[in-house]
Amino acid sequence: MGRKAKSAYDRTEFIRMSDEHTAFELADKLLRRNPLIINFEDYNVVESNRVIVFLSGVIYALDGEVELIKEKVMAFATKQDFRDKSLRDFIKKHKET
Repeated sequence: MGRKAKSAYDRTEFIRMSDEHTAFELADKLLRRNPLIINFEDYNVVESNRVIVFLSGVIYALDGEVELIKEKVMAFATKQDFRDKSLRDFIKKHKET
């Protein structure tokens, strides 16, 4: 019997950015098709911008997008994952307008 594919939300990794995370490690997660929701609130602004720019390029190459959920919290996922109702509902619930 085949296993049902996990929803985008089930594959999503929630990360509070810190010095223990590297942009390359996060890029590898995206390359494995795991959506990321990254909280940059407690992270250095200059380093945050560098990580965001790098991951934006990675997700663009994967035909994905970056969505701001609230100030300093961003979602990185493929367009297909953003179309998944499970991830879209989470973002809609937490997005600041």
